Amino acid sequence: MPTRVKVDFIVPGFSKCGTTTLCALLDLHPAVFIPAIKEPWYFSHDDFETQHECYDEHYANAGDDQLKGDGSTDYTGYLREEISAKRIFDNNPDCRFIFIARNPRSRIESSYREMHHSGVHFGLNAPYALGDCLRTFPQMIQDTLFWQRICTYRDVFGDDAILVVFLEELKTDQNRVLADCFDHIGLSSKDMPDATTIKLNAGSRKLYDSRLFRFLRSNRFTGLKLAKIDGERQDRIFSHVGLRRSFGKQPLQWDEHALDVFNSEIAPDCLRFLEYCGRQPGFWNLNPPATKLNEREK
Repeated sequence: MPTRVKVDFIVPGFSKCGTTTLCALLDLHPAVFIPAIKEPWYFSHDDFETQHECYDEHYANAGDDQLKGDGSTDYTGYLREEISAKRIFDNNPDCRFIFIARNPRSRIESSYREMHHSGVHFGLNAPYALGDCLRTFPQMIQDTLFWQRICTYRDVFGDDAILVVFLEELKTDQNRVLADCFDHIGLSSKDMPDATTIKLNAGSRKLYDSRLFRFLRSNRFTGLKLAKIDGERQDRIFSHVGLRRSFGKQPLQWDEHALDVFNSEIAPDCLRFLEYCGRQPGFWNLNPPATKLNEREK
């Protein structure tokens, strides 16, 4: 393997399920080193052969007695999981994995908010209707098929290498979940420092375009000028004048197409996933709310 780094464990996702928080908690252990850069995406990189030296640099400060971890959700992205698993196996066939999952309905809603929030950063114009968003970005569906995604790693590494934890349980019983994680990678949790300063990411801070701002960003004249302003600055400026708006705590509304996709594709897959994890079918509420127009469609 071109990199000099032998990765001991990986937190490969699933995306929008709390991987950032979990990695921050694991990194508090003195015997763990996870790079400061969020999601290096080394094993899934399109230009893999050019990334070896950069990846080595991420771990330059790791101690000889520390386990090296990587938290990149791209490794479970449906387009990149197979090549990622192969490269990880080439790097360390004894690598351990910690997957963190959450209620798939919540994951879809978080992904929807992220698509809208990222609009000014990556030039996306995510549809306002959830169903249209799922049509436009099929990865929102595919990356929620937890059973399909995890089976790639089961086939390559076997079940003993895999631990699944749940965001819901991390919130309610953090110490137990972390103890399970450390046990899985061969560490004791007795050296775990206080983790109360680590906070879960808040989806309510995500922003979306007002209709007027979407028009301005899409217009060939104003759009070119806006594109010259970096995304964070656009968020600050235009949220102040009401053109970029916070999702707040308002629940997302599911339209008919979104409900059909959830019931026909996502729910059956996630029931199989829960069975694999030894959880009852009712562990998650897999019934989306009744069909209703999203307020942003009106």
